[in-house]
Amino acid sequence: MTRRAHTLRVRAGMPAVLLRVLLVTVTAAGAMVLVPVPLWRGVAIAAAVVGAIVPRSLAGWGGAACVGLGMLFADPDPAHTAIGVLVVHAIHVLASLSWIVPASSWISVRALVPTLRRFVAVQLIAQPLAIGVAVLAAPETGTGIAWAALAGAALLVVAVAFGLHALRRADADAPAVHSAPPGRSGADVGGPA
Repeated sequence: MTRRAHTLRVRAGMPAVLLRVLLVTVTAAGAMVLVPVPLWRGVAIAAAVVGAIVPRSLAGWGGAACVGLGMLFADPDPAHTAIGVLVVHAIHVLASLSWIVPASSWISVRALVPTLRRFVAVQLIAQPLAIGVAVLAAPETGTGIAWAALAGAALLVVAVAFGLHALRRADADAPAVHSAPPGRSGADVGGPA
């Protein structure tokens, strides 16, 4: 009797390593277009390469952070803001896919459709918000971005308070673990007494 290897054929598929190549490509393109400091560009691209080779290192997200933080060195521009939101979100999606899909496998293009739909839905919400903040925070208005920093700090305080409240409720609702009464032996597995 001979052993046959089991195979699974994917119609309209692509090599999953392409997701990792796209991660490096999108990060490099975003860094070259948006980041004016060469050191930040290099760090972003190096992080993307490490993230593509070892996705569990989270370096892909480090590349996204370098692109976002590197934009702080450039002059404010609504077009760069829109491109930055698009690029950082694309890096996040590609790094997430690289993490869960093995590089040696094939992935069905149809399996990526829900991810693409979510990507478009988030962009439809995030792009108008980013453009609105960029326009409202323009230096011509005289107020600058100070109001956005205060609003962000207030939102952070509310989020932390909500998180702490949720943790306290979760701890209060946790069932108590009972020990076996003295004289009985065995592990208490929480079954009926």
